[in-house]
Amino acid sequence: MAIIHDSKNRTITLHTEHTTYQMKVGPCDMLVHTYYGLRTEGDMSYCIPFMDRDFSGNPYEAGMDRTISADTLPMEYPCEGSGDFRATALSVRRENGVSGCDLRFQSLEIAQGKDKLPGLPSVYADKEDVQTLFVTLADASTGLQVVLQYNVFPKLDVITRSARITNPENETITLQNAASTVLDLISGQWELIHFHGRHAGERNSERLPLGHQETVVGSRRGTSSHQQNPFVILTQPDTTEYSGQCYAVQLLYSGSFACNTGVDPFGGTRLVMGVQPERFDYDLAPGESFQTPEAAMVYSNQGLAHMSHLLHHMIRKHVCRGPWRDLRRPVLINNWEATYMDFDGDKILQIARQARDL
Repeated sequence: MAIIHDSKNRTITLHTEHTTYQMKVGPCDMLVHTYYGLRTEGDMSYCIPFMDRDFSGNPYEAGMDRTISADTLPMEYPCEGSGDFRATALSVRRENGVSGCDLRFQSLEIAQGKDKLPGLPSVYADKEDVQTLFVTLADASTGLQVVLQYNVFPKLDVITRSARITNPENETITLQNAASTVLDLISGQWELIHFHGRHAGERNSERLPLGHQETVVGSRRGTSSHQQNPFVILTQPDTTEYSGQCYAVQLLYSGSFACNTGVDPFGGTRLVMGVQPERFDYDLAPGESFQTPEAAMVYSNQGLAHMSHLLHHMIRKHVCRGPWRDLRRPVLINNWEATYMDFDGDKILQIARQARDL
């Protein structure tokens, strides 16, 4: 089984051939992230320090237990207004102007195979090669429901994530931010690699040390564009092409996007990635849902090259579609610099003949 639910320990574990991703229903039904890395067994929540952190808000249900706080725990899908003052994945506003929600675990479902995301690109595979986990979270105040979808591709060593947000209540709720994925690492020193550019100078890599401030990369252009690419890597400082740890997150989306990373006051590193929240404000009428784009995640302890190979295989065999996916593609003539907008069929044929002779 690629997905294992341990109801006694309340852990949910996702296994690929070489990696493990785990979350746990923690105190007060908060969904916390416990582990992502080399394949392992058991409950990894022993790694999470439950400590009294001054001036970090505690949920009402915790009573006098000050060790429980959304502001200090590694959260699986953090929300604004829940006491978490780091970058969050979900922000909502009600009709009366009140913002905030507090998602708690409700239920889960495990299915074989994977359905397409309506209107969005996504990773695909044969039914027997992928398992899907649906985790339902709910906010008691607004009634808002969030279904976190995890797709596990064991042979690819890839896990994909997305979220479907549904408003079952009788008032319109405005989504101000709805991210696709979160990676909350409670320890380690990490750097961010992203890819920037311009016309005729695309995909330049930049490697930045992460500090105690938020680092945001993304696009406001309506497209991912040649200026920023919806792909980032968290890497340790000593990671090279062929050794060291790294995490890659590829957002399968060509619109405006944002990736927010930073180190919290207690040494944890959080990455949040999804649609660009600036001017997002998406109204959910009663009964309506919003589906976030899919994000593909890869972990490598063999350096950046191994991570790249995993993603290359995923995209070539499990994102690209059509009859030419595995065949040598026909020649494409780009006549832009040759003719600009002054062309007709005869000019195109003349260029094609010259190309054939060459």
